[in-house]
Amino acid sequence: MRVDAQPIAKGFVHARLASGAGAPAGARRCRARCAARRFACGTRSRRSADPPSADRGARYRGCARSRRTQKKPQHFARRRTRTGAPMSARHPIRRALPALLLTAVGPALPQTPVPQNVLEPVVVEGDALRRDLSLDAPAASGSRFELTPRETPASLDVIDAQTMAERGATTSERALQSAVGVASGQCFGLTCFSMRGFSGVLSLPFAIDGIRYPGLAMSPRGTFNYERIEVIKGPSSVLHGLGAVTGLINWVTRAADGRAARDVLLSYDRWNTRTVGLGLGGKAGETIAYRADVSYMAADKGSAGFVDRSDYDYAHASGEVVWSPTAKLRVSLAAQYLVDDGRWYFGTPLVAGRIDERVRFNNYNVEDGTVRKEIGWLRARLAYAFSPALRLTNETYANDENRYWRNAETYTYNAGTGRVDRTDFLWITHDQRLIGNRTELVSDYRPFGRRNRALIGVDVSRNRHQRDNNSPFAAPASSVDFLDPVPGLFATTSPFLPVRRTELDQRALYVEDLFDLAAATKASASLRRDWLALDSIDLRASGSFERSWRGDSWRVGVLHDLLPNVTLYAQLGRALEPASQIVTLTPTQRNFELTPARQAEAGVKASLPDGRGEATFAVYNIVRTNMLTRDPVNPTLTVQIGEQSSRGVEADVVWRPNSAWTVEINGTVLDAKFDKFTENVGGSPVSRAGNVPADVPERTASAWLTWQAARAWRLGSGVRYVGRRAANNANTVWMDAYTVADAWLTYRLLAGEATVRVRNLADRVYATRSYGASQVILGEPRSYEISWRARF
Repeated sequence: MRVDAQPIAKGFVHARLASGAGAPAGARRCRARCAARRFACGTRSRRSADPPSADRGARYRGCARSRRTQKKPQHFARRRTRTGAPMSARHPIRRALPALLLTAVGPALPQTPVPQNVLEPVVVEGDALRRDLSLDAPAASGSRFELTPRETPASLDVIDAQTMAERGATTSERALQSAVGVASGQCFGLTCFSMRGFSGVLSLPFAIDGIRYPGLAMSPRGTFNYERIEVIKGPSSVLHGLGAVTGLINWVTRAADGRAARDVLLSYDRWNTRTVGLGLGGKAGETIAYRADVSYMAADKGSAGFVDRSDYDYAHASGEVVWSPTAKLRVSLAAQYLVDDGRWYFGTPLVAGRIDERVRFNNYNVEDGTVRKEIGWLRARLAYAFSPALRLTNETYANDENRYWRNAETYTYNAGTGRVDRTDFLWITHDQRLIGNRTELVSDYRPFGRRNRALIGVDVSRNRHQRDNNSPFAAPASSVDFLDPVPGLFATTSPFLPVRRTELDQRALYVEDLFDLAAATKASASLRRDWLALDSIDLRASGSFERSWRGDSWRVGVLHDLLPNVTLYAQLGRALEPASQIVTLTPTQRNFELTPARQAEAGVKASLPDGRGEATFAVYNIVRTNMLTRDPVNPTLTVQIGEQSSRGVEADVVWRPNSAWTVEINGTVLDAKFDKFTENVGGSPVSRAGNVPADVPERTASAWLTWQAARAWRLGSGVRYVGRRAANNANTVWMDAYTVADAWLTYRLLAGEATVRVRNLADRVYATRSYGASQVILGEPRSYEISWRARF
């Protein structure tokens, strides 16, 4: 493989070349870990263009840690009203956004001359673009210490920008298909996913640059602005607050790391999808680094499915400026703005529980149906090192969101009339503002001659959420032809009015410790206590109320290096989630307590001999209790006695037999079920114990292959398998298993790479997600894409 490299520091070239096949195995492992973790052996790495960080005294097998491990701030923007007009200027932070984004744009900043110790651009032969599992790259999701996945006593998948680009993962749904055991799909304006036997939105939240907020998270659509996606599995409330019972997905934006970079992406596909991405990064003087990224997507189909009238527009801007006046002080400011506006698809009605392929491209939503979201983030972060062994970080974050739904969402095939009956004409808006602050003190010292890393942190936030809608969502009777639907316009007989305004105050105190019990053994422990206070104001009637909760989350684990490149781990963890969505809680739900979940997990993480690949294996058991369920005696009542469990195994192997070939194979097998769960069916209680929860596949697998056929040519293919899934908790309707294959050809063109890609080679018709028992979301048909990507 031939790669044109940017000017790089001499020390980085040395570490890179020494990690090749001619170096001793031990040296290769050490230097590979150094490079992957943005360390420098004897000198600073190319990724560390900033001055050395305050924690440069940290050591990993003799390697000095670089500044690149700092977290990235988040972003903020203005939004719209529920009618689509710009929001008023009553929020001063919105008025500041244009100036903040202008600050983050790099062209206005002068470029720093190339230092004397930097080489001219070089051409490197070898496997520089190879795929790996990032076992030795720091990740923020698994620990507040930003440990690598190898050092984390939990399963942590990292999908980096290179992997997303290689596999054509231009959307969040496609990107999550690369994670082990994750089945993704669209649902009511979100990218929903199933993992480890759970599929609920509350159990599997999102975070942006490590910040997780209470409320219904709206996932991003595009991936160009992100450096990587981190998928942490198992209870994560101890790190990310309530709701992360079975895992969390963290979207990490590209950081201002000081590297001179100009990124370009252009693509076009069968659905008339036009994608443009532009990125710029670099330094201004010796103390300022910047990064700015802008992307835009627009298509005739693909908002939530590839059917008629599913066009959308999506824009995303993100930027960061970092000021490092001294080796001890680092100040950063980041902003992010995202808008997604499209006509939506909520599913295809089933006929006798099956998909009728004749209506594959039919959309039964109304003509003017829409889902719109406008999201802004702003984050300021300060890091100060009192000494190499003690540092303080403080970050203030703000989130401003407006979400808008106006659709006919439920469709049922009427066998008597041969038509599709439409119900649930929903007109809903969410107006949300979050502001918070997180402070952490981190120490790294050696009591009794053993290294110990300790952290104490405080996180406080306030989330203001207002919900308006047209409940009870009444509408004139509506039905459309099954084969040739005439959509009509949205109509409702229920007035659109304010419903409820909530203010949720959250405080958290957390500690984390990682202690070297021996040279090859580490013990990890984390503990978090959350206090929540809810003030819920009924804007229609007299149903206002107040409620408070408190709860503890924890995780303990141990790691042991069986060999220098093989690590065993085990952990026990406990997490909490609300019984229902807190910010939309109703008076009848206010007395419910938090729902706990526990997990036991053990596994192994290893690098193959001679740097030929990596492998991970995990076995786990999760039990969630205190779930909401119908009273087994009186089904009109909802009680908190339900239980759900899942146990399974996961494996992922990347093998590089030589510099031209890379093979990745992964899969999961699990057993998920309700242990105690009752539903009300026609006024009678019906137990669902032993049933599989809806939208949970018990078998998933994927295989990815790339071949560098010549210096200028690369071929790739991917096959994904998702087992059958129930469409309802009664397990009376099932979605069939499916296997989808993709293939692509990449050619070096000009300063970048041009790729021709075919998705769903066999043009399979399959369902990715259910929306009730009567309709399913169909996956993407065969499509073609051509793209060009470059970094200057």
